Amino acid sequence: MLVTRLRLFLILILLPSSLGLIGCHHQIAFEDIAYTIESPKQETAILVVIDQNTINQLVPIKSFMTGIAHSWEAKPGQMLKQVADVEFPQMFSSYEWSSVEKEFPSEEGALTLILMVPQYTFADFHALVTVRAEAYLKKDHILLEKTYTKDGIRQGGKMFWGGAFAMKSAMRQSSFDAYKKVFTELRSDLLKVLKE
Repeated sequence: MLVTRLRLFLILILLPSSLGLIGCHHQIAFEDIAYTIESPKQETAILVVIDQNTINQLVPIKSFMTGIAHSWEAKPGQMLKQVADVEFPQMFSSYEWSSVEKEFPSEEGALTLILMVPQYTFADFHALVTVRAEAYLKKDHILLEKTYTKDGIRQGGKMFWGGAFAMKSAMRQSSFDAYKKVFTELRSDLLKVLKE
């Protein structure tokens, strides 16, 4: 009798969560990321400005495949900063980040790069990331104004087989791929304008 009650209790507890009826809330940014870029190091200082609204940005994501009761909030501004923190120290002699635009005090030829994420979505098993970049040496000397939109790798198989448990990983991997594609093109554009 006790064994039957225990089994019934376990079924009532485990079944709703396995069917996606009991949900969890997840916030998604990258975990520890580190990688090497192939880019010549510039003897230039860079100040990257990502404003606080972008840093605090939250994008709600729902997925029927992984359980509609679960919810995820992507942090595209945090992801942008995390990738910038990896990329720009490798590319520039000096890297500084700020949430407010400011002038470099004495660095001659220092570059200011303003980055924003006007759009981030995760649908059809992949991330779609849009990053707006504005680079200048002085307020009146704009070097680059460009919007980059890139797709991340599709994660359908992972989401199908892993359900809610794999959704966080799927979002991270696809987003990471999209951001790396954005930064590959951005690096190339920055190198071009710095040579001009």
